[in-house]
Formats: sequence, C-alpha cells, structure tokens
Amino acid sequence: MQSTKRGFDWLGLIVGIFSIWVGYLIMQNPGSSLKGIAWIVGIFAIVRGLYELWFGTQLNRFLGTGSGYTIFSAIINILVGILFLFNLNIATIVLVYMFAIWFLIDSIIQIFTARLYSFFGKGYYWLVVVLAILSFIFAIILLFYPVLAGGFIVFLLAFFFIATGIAEIIEAF
Repeated sequence: MQSTKRGFDWLGLIVGIFSIWVGYLIMQNPGSSLKGIAWIVGIFAIVRGLYELWFGTQLNRFLGTGSGYTIFSAIINILVGILFLFNLNIATIVLVYMFAIWFLIDSIIQIFTARLYSFFGKGYYWLVVVLAILSFIFAIILLFYPVLAGGFIVFLLAFFFIATGIAEIIEAF
C-alpha cells in the first residue's frame, strides 16, 4: 500500500482563520448580523420568486398548463424579498418570529410522532418525548422573548462559522 503525503493546505488555513474571524464579528455585532441574515433571506426570496416565475412559464410552455399557485407564490416571494431588503427592521422582527414559530411547529410534530420511535425501544421513545417537550418550552420562550430568539439565531450562526473555521484549520495540517 502506497502512502500519499499531503502538503500543507494554505487555502484551508486562510479559510479557517477567516471563518473564525467572521464568527467573532457576528458575536461582536449581533444586531448588524441579524440584519445581514434578513438581507440574505430577502435576496433569496427574490431569486426564488424569479425562479418560480420562470418555472411557471416553462410548465405552460412544455405541458400546456399554467400554475396559478406557482405564479402566486412567485409574486409573494418577490414582494417579501423586496420588503426585507427595503425595511430591515421589519425583516429582522419577521425573521425572529419565523424561527420561533418554526421551532414551535417542529416540536409539536415531534411530540405527536414520538410513538413512531417506540420501534427502537421505550427508552428511545421517552428520550424523543422529553426532548420534544423541552423544544416546545424553548419555542414558547422564543415566541414571547423575541430578543432572546434573535440572540439565539446570531449565536448559532457565529458558532457555525467558528466551528467550521476550527475544522478547516485542523484539516490544513
């Protein structure tokens, strides 16, 4: 078996250091970071809406059928994207509540589907139930304390960048 010697990965080191720096900046400027996330979501919504418009025309062109839902969804996405880009304060509030409601719905679904995990044993079932209830409580807290939800979103983003940066630096060696 032949051993392959790998050289030092300078690009990985640079990306890792940059990623840690971005994570640090996010933690230092949480308000700006949340607005940056809202801005990115706004751009994504507009791009998604434009894609849906194109897709709707392709459906009509190739299948001879139009999709009113696709056009409606495209218009909503574009309008939401424009709102997010031109009013970042509203966008951050919507984003914070969107995450809180998302976590709430997800925890409720976990509670109702926990019985499906009983196949793996009672211990696993109860673990899923307890974690779902804790997620539900956390979601309610986020719903009634939007500043906490905003901080949580920023923390997760910063953690992602820092953890990715550390992994890149380790891989560089």
